[in-house]
Amino acid sequence: MKGLSIFFAALIAFFINSFVKLPEEPSVQTTGKKYFTLSFDDGITQDYKIMEICRKHNFKGITFNINSGLCGKNWDWVGDAIGKPGTAHQRLTKKEIKSGAYDGFDIAVHGCKHSSLKNYDNDPLGLWFEIEKDALNIKAMTGNYPVGMAYAGGDTEYTEESIENLRKYTTIKYARCTTSTYGFDFPTDYLKWQPTCGILDPNLFELAEKFLEDDGENKLFYVWGHGYELDAFEKYDELEKLIEMMNEAEDVVCVSNTDFYLLNQ
Repeated sequence: MKGLSIFFAALIAFFINSFVKLPEEPSVQTTGKKYFTLSFDDGITQDYKIMEICRKHNFKGITFNINSGLCGKNWDWVGDAIGKPGTAHQRLTKKEIKSGAYDGFDIAVHGCKHSSLKNYDNDPLGLWFEIEKDALNIKAMTGNYPVGMAYAGGDTEYTEESIENLRKYTTIKYARCTTSTYGFDFPTDYLKWQPTCGILDPNLFELAEKFLEDDGENKLFYVWGHGYELDAFEKYDELEKLIEMMNEAEDVVCVSNTDFYLLNQ
C-alpha cells in the first residue's frame, strides 16, 4: 500500500512540477540587510481586522496561512482551549475568499484539514492531498499558487520524514514552524523555518527594540500568531504598534514570508 502511495504521489508531483507555474519573482523589488515579516494562521474572521490595520499603514509584510478544506467552519472550542470562552474562531468561507477578502496580501498553505503531517509519514499520497491540494484550492480561489506553508499544530506534528516527503512530493519551498528562536538569523533550511517569537510573547517589544538597534547584516525579525489570540487577549493595539515601529525604521524592509523567501534565494 505504501508503495502505491509513493508511486501515485511521485506521479502527481511530476505533473504538478511540470505544468504549474510557481512565482519566481517577489512582488517587491528591493534588497535589504534587515527584514521584518508576520504570519497569521487558520484563515479566520479576525484576519479582517488585521488587514484593516495593515492597509491603514500600507503594510504588506504579512502572510495568511489558510485551510481550504475547512472554509466556513466554526471551531467554537478554541476559546475554551486557551482559557477564553466565547472567543470566536470562524473561518472565512470560500465565497468570501473568492470575492477578494485577501486581495493584496500573501496567502499560503496550512493544510486542507489542519492535519498533523505525522499522519502521512507512510502515506505520501495522503500528504499530497493535505498540502498540495490546499495549494491548488488557494490558486482556484485567489489566482495565485502559493509556494509556502505553516505547519498545522506546530512543531510536535511533523517529523524528519514529513519534511523529506514535502521536498519530494509537493511544490512547497518553505514551511514555518512554531518554536521561538529569539534571534534574527536567516533560516538555514526553509522547510524548518523557525520564527523569532509569537505575537503573545512577553518579550515581543524587547525583541523589537533589540532588532532595531542591531546594525548587523542579514537579519530577520519574524513574528507569528493567530487572529483569535489578538481578540482574546486584546492585542490589536500591540500589533499596530509593532507594525508602526517596523514601518518607520529606515533600515528595515517589511516583506511577506513568500517575498522574503524569493528575495533571498
